Amino acid sequence: MEEIIEQVRQIIAKELKIPVERLTPETSLQDLGAASLDSIEIVFALEEKFDIDIPYNANDTTAADKGASIKGGLGQLETVAQIAAAVKGLLDAKTAA
Repeated sequence: MEEIIEQVRQIIAKELKIPVERLTPETSLQDLGAASLDSIEIVFALEEKFDIDIPYNANDTTAADKGASIKGGLGQLETVAQIAAAVKGLLDAKTAA
């Protein structure tokens, strides 16, 4: 899980053009001033990096696993740790399939 958190931190830092040191697992995207477009770019980068599909439709929960809901992209996820947990859930679901 630590490796996933670190990779998520790297992606968020790159997309928001901020030092990775500013990101802890408890850091929220809102606190960083991430706009909707930023969130979309982060979603695309996460999908590419981890080869996963993050559902954008609020009614689509097919990829959600173990309570890690990614309905509406990252809208339901606020912190780096929550995003990393959701990515891990999607990776686990992909591996199990």
